[in-house]
Amino acid sequence: MTTRALPRWSSDLRVHPRPVVLAALALILAGAVVVAAPEPAGPTLGGTSGWLLWFAGMTILSAWLLLLLAGRPLRGLLIAGAVAAASGAFLFYSPRTGTAAITILAISTLVMDGGIQLALALDLRPAGAWRWLFASALASAVAVIAVSGGALDDTAPGWGPLVGLALISSGLALVMFSRTAAPESAPR
Repeated sequence: MTTRALPRWSSDLRVHPRPVVLAALALILAGAVVVAAPEPAGPTLGGTSGWLLWFAGMTILSAWLLLLLAGRPLRGLLIAGAVAAASGAFLFYSPRTGTAAITILAISTLVMDGGIQLALALDLRPAGAWRWLFASALASAVAVIAVSGGALDDTAPGWGPLVGLALISSGLALVMFSRTAAPESAPR
């Protein structure tokens, strides 16, 4: 087995490099935006997230109303829109709760990202991309520790760049994974 071959499931895995690289570039771009953006204050972030959630709920309710007028109402849209609009209004008028919700969402996303990358890195250990995946899992773990260490009480300034670097490392790991998982006959 060469260092570029995937172990065990190489015949079962059909990865086309182009979509994986596009997803990786989207992660790298999102990470760069997060690193470069000025860090908003907690209440501003919570209030903005509440407003966006309320707006999404109202958009869903508008789609439900259009379907109702067309004679095809969907109860799921009504429930989802009402819950999103009510949650958004609550978060808008309680921005501290919105900040806590966004922080918990960021932590759980980074934990999931790091766990998946660690499992994939250990499974791909002889292949060349495992080091990139392992390093990206470590970057996600560092970001989780930094964000959960003080982001809820606003004592951890600058956690946005750590999350951005975790996103960038995930994108780089995906690029290296796409090179490893690409069929040998496919042009790069």
